[in-house]
Amino acid sequence: MPIYRIADLNILIEPLYEQTMRRLNPYILSEGKIDFEISISKDKILKCLEENAEINEEYVAEGTLILNEICRAVLERYDGFFFHSSALMLDGEAYLFTAKSGTGKSTHARLWIELFGDKAVMINDDKPIIRRADGVFYVYGTPWMGKSNIGGNIKAPIKAVYVLRRSETNGAVRVKPGDVFRQLLEATVVPKNKENMEKLLLLYDGLFSSVDLFLLNCNTDISAAETAYEAANGK
Repeated sequence: MPIYRIADLNILIEPLYEQTMRRLNPYILSEGKIDFEISISKDKILKCLEENAEINEEYVAEGTLILNEICRAVLERYDGFFFHSSALMLDGEAYLFTAKSGTGKSTHARLWIELFGDKAVMINDDKPIIRRADGVFYVYGTPWMGKSNIGGNIKAPIKAVYVLRRSETNGAVRVKPGDVFRQLLEATVVPKNKENMEKLLLLYDGLFSSVDLFLLNCNTDISAAETAYEAANGK
């Protein structure tokens, strides 16, 4: 069975579908100590299809189940969590943009790439994972990158997180987690058991005690990227 290196973890996975194999292939590892393994049966895949009307292909269901298992293991054992966002790296640091689907987080990330050119590198445009290592929070690319399929097998320490809100004018205001708590919870998978929920809240507290959190009102002009960058970098 192949080993994949995702979020600095060696995961043993044996995909059933060619599409899933191709998605995972950039993360394949020739050898290494296994941190955990994931086994997704055909029965689980079919059950996922029955329970999720928006999923209509078996390979999509397989990918969803693999990602869910990775996120559960990361939260339970590896000091991390899934965070629905667009994440990019600039000057070695990561900037994350989260919002409800359709709000424009991918559009805003593209404005940064337009503004900074090759200096800005997409880490993941939809489904990155955040982990804490030696007191530092890193964001990691994963094989699941949303409709744009933009990202890579890279990581970077997090500089700032933005909660996006559409607006005709641009403005970034530093906020506390409690000010945007609903949006932050909507950006992750909320655990069903108390122990994992407590772990998630502690990780949130650690993350937003160490990185800047902004509410970003933005339009689709490149000046929105300038506003966001200047807020985090004291310009």
